[in-house]
Amino acid sequence: MTPTGVPQHRNWSSWMQFPFLRRLIHGKSLTAVWGKTSLSRKAATCVAVLSIVGAGGAVHAGEEYVPGPQDTLKIRVYEWRPSTGTAYEWAPLTGDFVVSSAGNLSLPIIGTVSVAGKTLEQISETIGQRLQGEVGLQKRPSASVEISSYRPLFVTGLVASPGKYNFSPGLTVIQALSMAGGIGSTDANVIGLQRDALSSRGQMRELEAERLGLVARQARVDAVLNGATSVVFPQELVSRAKEPRFSRMMQEEQSLFETRERSMMTEIDALNRAKVLANNQIAALKEKGASLAKQIDLASKDLDAVNKLALRGLTLSARQLGANQNVAELESRNLDVSLAMLKTEQDLARVDQDIADVHNRYRVNALTEAAELRDRFASNGEKIRTARDLLRNLELRAPSAMASLALENGPYTFLMTINRVVNGSMQTLVVSDNDPVMPGDVLRVEHREEPAATATDVSSN
Repeated sequence: MTPTGVPQHRNWSSWMQFPFLRRLIHGKSLTAVWGKTSLSRKAATCVAVLSIVGAGGAVHAGEEYVPGPQDTLKIRVYEWRPSTGTAYEWAPLTGDFVVSSAGNLSLPIIGTVSVAGKTLEQISETIGQRLQGEVGLQKRPSASVEISSYRPLFVTGLVASPGKYNFSPGLTVIQALSMAGGIGSTDANVIGLQRDALSSRGQMRELEAERLGLVARQARVDAVLNGATSVVFPQELVSRAKEPRFSRMMQEEQSLFETRERSMMTEIDALNRAKVLANNQIAALKEKGASLAKQIDLASKDLDAVNKLALRGLTLSARQLGANQNVAELESRNLDVSLAMLKTEQDLARVDQDIADVHNRYRVNALTEAAELRDRFASNGEKIRTARDLLRNLELRAPSAMASLALENGPYTFLMTINRVVNGSMQTLVVSDNDPVMPGDVLRVEHREEPAATATDVSSN
């Protein structure tokens, strides 16, 4: 049975475990309980003890805890009234109250109370002071404030059951992960998703290998177009030269470049030799033409002399005919030499054209291959983006399945971070298993990105 004037309370029975309170409540003399100490001091001490008892187990966990939005606070306000020897409960201010998104409590009688940045002890003092000021009490009432329920925490990323979870004091990262089913946990329902993931990863590796093959071909084509003496491969291939697959790829492209270069030079050397022969033939024809020109000059002089003698009747007409025939024959031979020289010069020009055609043919082949490579690069890039998007979609749909698949395929590291509001600003903290988790935290589990990883490392995943 409760003392007269003291309102009923659901936790009143728990206070009765303290002997001195039982004696006080059942009308025992305060002097008998505390000796000669003044009644008012004993009453204040009693109310303080009631406040501590009401806080219960939350005192240790919430000792330095600062409540935030969505936290539910259990508030009890009592006033010791010496005139009646009773503890009066302010019933409107007793109950559970939720902290608003603005960090305020909306309380009866005293109105809005800001709790942002305040500890539980500071909130209880504020409530007592506000109530004393509002109703004009001579002494400040005592308020006890404890956490009735904490705002939830969130676990997301590569866990079995991402979502919202209730917070409990002393919660650590590993415990929160356990609540969410752990990293990489899965069941039979994700086998199909894992199969899709394996298929997508295999396709990614094939597409990446194809892309690097195209990069090697592009380096060879660029060497041809730039007239280089060897192929200069980009760093993304050179950095992987120790891998047999890519080392062989670069060797094959270099060998193909050298083979085609030798083939072109063989054709050009043959044409250059023909050019030398044509030049020599032209030189010989020029010498022959010069000799014929001298002979024609002499024959012409002889013909003039014969003609003069024939006019005087001093020679036979047969000699005159022979001289004419000799000049005509020499001029005919000279004409043949001129025609042969002209033909040889045409052949020489044709050889120069053939040399240019050889260079152009190899360049045109390189340009055609470059155009083909551009189309294949575009197609390969689209396929890689599609495969990567499929993998990301699978990670979003079934992160735990993807994590489990990674664990099954070999060593895999995870990055655990917490998004937490610190001093009014959101911060991202890297955490480990035994680090504490606070109410309102967002715990995220992701694949750990290696510092040296690049876009070309997809094939190794």
